Amino acid sequence: MVKKRLADVLFLSVILLLLLAGLVRTLFFPKELNTYENRYAQKAPALSVSGFLDGSYQSDLDAALADQVPLSQYAKKLYNLGTSALMESMVLPIAQSHPNRYINIFGLRLFNGTHLTYYTNILSDRVPGLDEKAENYNQVFAQHPDTEFYVYFIEKDTDIDFETGEKVGIYEYLAGQLNLPEERIARYRIDSFDQFSQWFYRTDHHWNAQGSYEGYLQVLELLGVAEQPLTHGDLVTVSQHFSGSKASSAPSLYEPFSVYPYDFPDMDIVINGAPAADYGNQDAWLSGQGTGAISYSAFYGGDMGEIIFDTGTQGRGSLLVIGESFDNAILKLLASHFDRLYSIDLRYYEAYMGTAFSLSDYLEQHQPDRVLLIGNADYFASQDFLLED
Repeated sequence: MVKKRLADVLFLSVILLLLLAGLVRTLFFPKELNTYENRYAQKAPALSVSGFLDGSYQSDLDAALADQVPLSQYAKKLYNLGTSALMESMVLPIAQSHPNRYINIFGLRLFNGTHLTYYTNILSDRVPGLDEKAENYNQVFAQHPDTEFYVYFIEKDTDIDFETGEKVGIYEYLAGQLNLPEERIARYRIDSFDQFSQWFYRTDHHWNAQGSYEGYLQVLELLGVAEQPLTHGDLVTVSQHFSGSKASSAPSLYEPFSVYPYDFPDMDIVINGAPAADYGNQDAWLSGQGTGAISYSAFYGGDMGEIIFDTGTQGRGSLLVIGESFDNAILKLLASHFDRLYSIDLRYYEAYMGTAFSLSDYLEQHQPDRVLLIGNADYFASQDFLLED
């Protein structure tokens, strides 16, 4: 009996120590990254009367504790592995027996039994953000009449209901409000599941090698680039175990990660103000030297505040790209056609560069010939990507 009580006391003491350590870490020594989910870790919110009364403080503190408490990520990983096993043994066979249908279970949505998909957008839900973005863009266009702006909208699974084939219409709504010549606005069209499945990963929200190359070709045409596009070698599978962002709660769902090799021209690269050997690790993975788990960002390069590509040429002009993670796969391809390419991700610019991004200041300093605004529906409806002059 004494031994049992002692064991109980020790067990409770360990639990209390872990909780106390988690509280101390959350409040005073928070970690920056949730390495398991590849995102910034939640931190303890500032206490306010309004936040406490409306419940947002408690909710944000819960999220911070979940990220900061020791072993919490390991517990989440074990839970996800169990969910994945159940998915493979029960859910996938059911989904595969119902082709051309959505199957929703465990917070995941599958279509055709093969592709994890997000829920289709509802236009009315997006209208306020689109209206704000259109007004913001039109003000910027008017303030910089001598700068050539281009808009490229990337459709994906959220822009179409694959069961009915009905499109949401976000692109049409946005394009109809922008004060730009028609030839400076284009989209990456997704009109069917067959098209989507050819150009997008099964477990990740990004376009795959075939899809990103098609996007690159379309952007060149939009920008009026006269040079011939870079050609690629045969498709190479660098890993058989790619589990993308959509499979974060079911990591045993994976697919091959196949890529195109390119013969890029020499270019100097500066990332967040510091010279870099390269952007991404394409050469390393293609030569069998890639390390760690394969991912879209591990191969093509991650989201950075600022990236500058300089090919050392003259007379081909310069391009400013303001986008999000979709452009990561085509930045080096586009840079091959310009003297310099500047890439900005407004979500991270101030954190990496130490100052807020000012479009007017950046245009005055670097004087790009063209500005490309590129992203999916989330990019064009989000306040995170408003252009501040």
